Amino acid sequence: MTDTGTLSGRVGRALRWSTTGTVVVRLGNLGLGIVIARIVSPEEFGLYAIALTVQSVVMALADLGLSADLVRSPDFERRTGPVAVLGLVTGGTLTLLTALSAPALASAMGGPGAAGPIAILAATFLLAGVGVVPFATLQRKLDQRGLFRSNAIDFGVGAVVTLVLAALGYGLVGLAVGRVAGQACGVATQFWLTRARLRFSWDRTVARSVLAFGLPVAAANLLSWVLLSVDRVVLGNLAGAVELGFYVLAANISTWPMTLVGQALRSVTLPAFSQVRERARAALVPLLGPVWWAVAAAAAMLAALANPVVVLVYGARWEPAAQILVPLAVVGAVRVVSDVLAGYLYALGRSRGVLAVQVVWLVALVPATVAGARLGGSMGVATAQAVVAVGVLVPAYLVLLRRSRDEVAALAWALAVPGLAAVAAVVAGTAAADRVESALLGGLLAGAVTFVLYVGTTFAWVRPRWRAARTALDGPEEDDQAPDETPAEAGAPITLPVPQLDPPEPAVAHAVPAARPRGTTS
Repeated sequence: MTDTGTLSGRVGRALRWSTTGTVVVRLGNLGLGIVIARIVSPEEFGLYAIALTVQSVVMALADLGLSADLVRSPDFERRTGPVAVLGLVTGGTLTLLTALSAPALASAMGGPGAAGPIAILAATFLLAGVGVVPFATLQRKLDQRGLFRSNAIDFGVGAVVTLVLAALGYGLVGLAVGRVAGQACGVATQFWLTRARLRFSWDRTVARSVLAFGLPVAAANLLSWVLLSVDRVVLGNLAGAVELGFYVLAANISTWPMTLVGQALRSVTLPAFSQVRERARAALVPLLGPVWWAVAAAAAMLAALANPVVVLVYGARWEPAAQILVPLAVVGAVRVVSDVLAGYLYALGRSRGVLAVQVVWLVALVPATVAGARLGGSMGVATAQAVVAVGVLVPAYLVLLRRSRDEVAALAWALAVPGLAAVAAVVAGTAAADRVESALLGGLLAGAVTFVLYVGTTFAWVRPRWRAARTALDGPEEDDQAPDETPAEAGAPITLPVPQLDPPEPAVAHAVPAARPRGTTS
């Protein structure tokens, strides 16, 4: 059994809670969305989606990396006061500005009726700023179970308030008020779990270092929204609605396994690397190898099973989306690895490096997607995304790591072995499927062949690396925990968005690990 007193044991338990939480949120969103869709009108649903998108974008800017700075810094107690002040000032300012500009924002988004919900949802920025310290405390302790509890209360209260107000005829307002009420209760729960007090103090030196680390994080969060929308904006303008429809469907499917794995990893990567800061560089390769092995397996299975997944879930008329799903599965896998590398760099305080990588990624992605859309429509855009992810994003991170004297050769080898094995397994599975007349049966055969070949050829490679990963976390040089950082029960800092109203979630997820309370907004 896993020793939950060791760092590897606590990380493992956190990953299990996070995975469970991600599954629970998906199912909960689906059920609640069905109920809400029967109560509110389609117009109200659409207007709230606009308001939720505005809130999500502003929240990405509001992050400022405050929680991430507290999670990674050894002088936690000294920084809590200035961080609390910065969180309150930032959250309050954005709440005021967003509320005042709500009519203009709603009109710019094409939904003037969304002004009211935008103004109401602006209160979530203030709540996030107030709750930055208890949230970071739970993250720092790897107390993911506590975060799961707070977010479960957040979701439950928000759902009840929303349904009651919607049933009384306040559909659009009820959705926004429910969101704010839920987040308020979630933040209060975090204060209760950590026994934290709202304590304000000011230290100019600390504040300067917090902002030096956090501002690039905020810029990276904001830039991630541009990266999320580039492919769809380009495709919609150059190839039309039909091609965009197939692409969006494939992009959404490609996020299923990667969201499950990626969210679980993002919840623990930063605190785990922060707790082994003195030997984080030595731990990177042993940890990344097994992680990439699992992610590559998920991507290979998704690519091999693309046809049966699309046809069985959405129907035969959506079959063209199956081929688009293959390169997007590659993008999703690379995205998870880049999240792990970003968490590692944040733990070392290198937030500017992560921002630089994202800028390089965007500069390469825009012309590539334009060329892809012109040459091959939706399939061209998906292929362009995969080429840029493998050919630009991964090398950019390797260059950045080389500058910090990491073992880039060992890291590249750890990525190459599972990656090449996954490609070979998918090719063999596809070749086997071509011998079967039925596309559905062929797809199932492709999945079976891919799984057997991938696991069979890589199991001996990955098995000792799992042991090495545990040793890297629990090595003899492990730093003693601070007195306030006793091992906590682990769980998942999940986000529970109002169902089916999440902002678009293509194969590329947010480029930085989640590090700030965002209520139930993804």
